[in-house]
Amino acid sequence: MKLQNLLGKITFRPSRTLRALLFLALEVVLVVPTCSVQKVDRGAKSADFYWSETGLSARELELALQPESCLQDHKSFLGCVNAISSMAERYSLALDFSGKLVPMTEETINSRLTEKRELEDWEKKLNGPEVSPEFSFLDLWKELDSQHVKAQERSAVVATGLNGFLSVTKDPHTYILPLNLYEEVVARGDARPTHMGFISKRVRGGAYVRKVFSGSPAAFVGLKKGDRILEINGTAVLSLHPAQYNEMLKARDSDRLRLLVERRENGMRSKKYFEILKSDEAYPNVLSRWVDESKRVGIVTIHKFARETCSMARREVIALKEEGLAGLILDLRDNPGGQVDEAACLLNLFVDKNKDLFETRYLDPTRPTDRYRTERDSIYKGPLSVLINGGSASASEIVAGSLKDLNRATLVGERSFGKGTFQDGHLWGVNPRVAFFETEGFYYFPTGWTPQLVGLEPDLKVSSLEDETLREDELYYSSLRPSDLWEGPQALSWMNEVGCIEPGSRLHQDDPQIDMAFSYLNCDTRNSNGDRNGTL
Repeated sequence: MKLQNLLGKITFRPSRTLRALLFLALEVVLVVPTCSVQKVDRGAKSADFYWSETGLSARELELALQPESCLQDHKSFLGCVNAISSMAERYSLALDFSGKLVPMTEETINSRLTEKRELEDWEKKLNGPEVSPEFSFLDLWKELDSQHVKAQERSAVVATGLNGFLSVTKDPHTYILPLNLYEEVVARGDARPTHMGFISKRVRGGAYVRKVFSGSPAAFVGLKKGDRILEINGTAVLSLHPAQYNEMLKARDSDRLRLLVERRENGMRSKKYFEILKSDEAYPNVLSRWVDESKRVGIVTIHKFARETCSMARREVIALKEEGLAGLILDLRDNPGGQVDEAACLLNLFVDKNKDLFETRYLDPTRPTDRYRTERDSIYKGPLSVLINGGSASASEIVAGSLKDLNRATLVGERSFGKGTFQDGHLWGVNPRVAFFETEGFYYFPTGWTPQLVGLEPDLKVSSLEDETLREDELYYSSLRPSDLWEGPQALSWMNEVGCIEPGSRLHQDDPQIDMAFSYLNCDTRNSNGDRNGTL
């Protein structure tokens, strides 16, 4: 069966079109927080539960894994490899080149850390004797299903396989998602719990703490951003594939988590043990505080662009202004994106009326370009810096890139993720309880460039301790490449002329990126001429 025939079964009902998303699909599908305004039920729904509610059958997966589908071309074959590998990983199994499911080793775990690396290994072997053309992907699925898959998790496993297939045969941000999960979790902008109060990422060489929430159990015991996690409850992280790692962090059968971490400070490395107690506290999607109250420099942190994000950010900025805000830092680090309308609304808080912000161009050349412009006057015209890193993706790149392109803000930190595609979501014709998100095109900044694959380069580069961050061009096999790809105005000559940036006051010893942004804003509030950030 040809791929287009299979995907032709994925039909849409235009009466229930979901709002266009610019969301990092990997974060949606694999890392599913639960949401609550105040307290969180420890028995809250898991991703498996959401999938079980859909009643998703294996029919579409089995169509994709038919020989005529998998063997029609090179890309379809690798799509079937990725489908089986993605499902097998859940059970600590790997697909070897002879077509057998075997226990994972440290080598196969490292290979599975990125889709691109594993499939490039398969590419190298495809024309050699190691890869047998005789094995059946459909039989491999049936083996997994009969020997490992439990009834209550079957829909989730099937979805994992379908998303693995789509990631290669279409692109990595075309995927399916339970409609209830989208409506109850992904699109909501209210407070969200992390239980332990930190976010980490499994990467090459282990795992790194990417964010610690203020006032959380993790912050209370002293866990810090940049800590490298070596062990979880006595189990070496290097022995865990990403699905196992994420599951262990949930600590479903315990009220605490014991971590061994490696910390690098002042050129020295040390190991520390932390025991973190679970908490039911929820952490808001948008929050603000003073970086330096005496100099009236504030920071607004946004974790994702969900419903009401712009309204929440507006309230925080106004509250800071009422107390004499002189300089603002917008923290978009590790923000995977979200809803495009929220990104456009947020930009209007800082950019005056009737300015071009960005545009979305469709892959279908017959569809007109959508242009986004500011509709009202901004609420903050003062000095502005934006923090970005390798986890800043999609809608957060729209905000940061547009502010930079409009000469409105200074970017501080590390190169962003590089996701410049946008997706539209519809109800899946196969199953009305499932949403289907399909990549429709690229977004472009006012000067005519897209961050797809290249990301945003900061004006002031400050590397953090997590030096293993992987980005769009490193993670995925089938990332889309625009025909007019160029890196845009990444190096701005005016930055070289700023002579007042100093090492900073080191108010935040654990966060040199905030220190650099503060140092620049402190400089700019003394020397602002209105060219870049407005006047005070």
